[in-house]
Amino acid sequence: MTAKNDKNGLRAGNNSIVIGGSVQGSNIVVGNNNKVSNQSINIAPLFDEIYKKLDAKQDIKSEDKNDVRAELQEIQTALEEPTPDETFLARRFRNLKRMAPEIAEIAFETLKNPVGGVTEAVKRILKKAAEETAAGVK
Repeated sequence: MTAKNDKNGLRAGNNSIVIGGSVQGSNIVVGNNNKVSNQSINIAPLFDEIYKKLDAKQDIKSEDKNDVRAELQEIQTALEEPTPDETFLARRFRNLKRMAPEIAEIAFETLKNPVGGVTEAVKRILKKAAEETAAGVK
């Protein structure tokens, strides 16, 4: 840490905040040069997980997986926009739900709550495993 400011015995490094005296009744804005960043959330890793789940699905034909992947890519592109078009997204999700209802649900859960999406996928896998075990499939 390199000291940039030295005032009254106080030293601050890069991106530091130093407050001297009373701040009662003050507004403190934290950000880069007092500009609060409006960065969007990186959703690519979430979609990477959804694509992996799609690829792992054995009950969806290869050509159908390509269509589902195309819908997911359009959803991802739309969600990366500063102001996503809700009507467009609703149509894409309806298409996705018709083609692959389970992937649509996993996508909803993953995007709504990344940890919840993983939990939902695990629940579905456990349910299927329990059904297969009960049916005598190994």
